[in-house]
Amino acid sequence: MKFIKSIIFVVLLTFTTHAFAKSSEYYQKTLLHVLTECNTQCQKQVFEQEIESAFIALMQAVLNQLNFALSQQQKENLWSKDL
Repeated sequence: MKFIKSIIFVVLLTFTTHAFAKSSEYYQKTLLHVLTECNTQCQKQVFEQEIESAFIALMQAVLNQLNFALSQQQKENLWSKDL
């Protein structure tokens, strides 16, 4: 049980430092709720939701970066063909 709480804390702390993360207040309230008002099932559900949300946000950021890199490469290819 203590291990799960520690994992949740580390994940929440990690994702508050990224630009695509939710606000610090959200994570503070979530962490407070998990530690004080949740039973084991609730903690598991909150943890899974936060991981899923963070994973989706991370994948969106990666896809946006890939899209940008591909568009830049297409532009470079067009310029080299014109020369």
